[in-house]
Amino acid sequence: MDDFRTQLSGVIDVMLAGGIKPSFLVADLLGAEHIKRAHGADSFESFRSAAIASISGGANGAEVFCYDEQILVAILPGFPRLKTFALVDKLSRALRLLGQSYDCMLEPEFDSIEYDPEKGIAGLISELVKVRLAREVA
Repeated sequence: MDDFRTQLSGVIDVMLAGGIKPSFLVADLLGAEHIKRAHGADSFESFRSAAIASISGGANGAEVFCYDEQILVAILPGFPRLKTFALVDKLSRALRLLGQSYDCMLEPEFDSIEYDPEKGIAGLISELVKVRLAREVA
C-alpha cells in the first residue's frame, strides 16, 4: 500500500507544482464480478484493462489506477465540474457497452472527489475507503 501512496503522491505533486488542481473521478464497476465468475480471471483482467483505457482516453490521457478490483480512479488534471459531468455521461454509456461485450450487465457508478491539500493523500484514501464501504454495505 505504501508504494501505491508514493506513486499517487508523485503524480499529485507534479500537478500541483504545475499549478493544476487535481480532482478524482471514481468509477465503481458494479456487476463486473460476473465476468470473473463466468469467464475467469484472465477475461476479467482483459475487461479491466479495457475499462482503464476507456477512462484514460475519455479523460484526455488522465492517469487511472485500480483501488480495488472493481474501483478505478482517474486523476483529472484541472477538470471543471461541467466537463467532469460530461465525462461521466460518456463513460457510463461506454462502460456499459464494454460490459456487454463480456456478457455482463454493468452498472457503473461514479463519484467525484476534490483534492484537499490540507488532508493530502490521507484524505483521498479516506474518501476511497468510504466508496468501498458503501459498496460492501449495499
